[in-house]
Amino acid sequence: MKRIATVLLALLTMAGPAQAQVTISPHVGKLLQEAQNMTKQGNWKGAAAKVNEADGQANKTAADTQVINQMRNYIKVASVPVDPT
Repeated sequence: MKRIATVLLALLTMAGPAQAQVTISPHVGKLLQEAQNMTKQGNWKGAAAKVNEADGQANKTAADTQVINQMRNYIKVASVPVDPT
């Protein structure tokens, strides 16, 4: 429960009061989708590698960079081991 609360807090902090829908470039979106699928499997290192690959793409838009940073922050928060106490 503590982990869920921490992740939700991080996501709400990143989202701000009202977040508009953003459109990201297809070449970046494909890599971020792969990273998202890896997070669902608990493959945090693989997901981080895909996010880094997305960040290294040429011709990124501001929206691409925003979503890359949000995904990177999510991985940092969600991959922290849970303290069982």
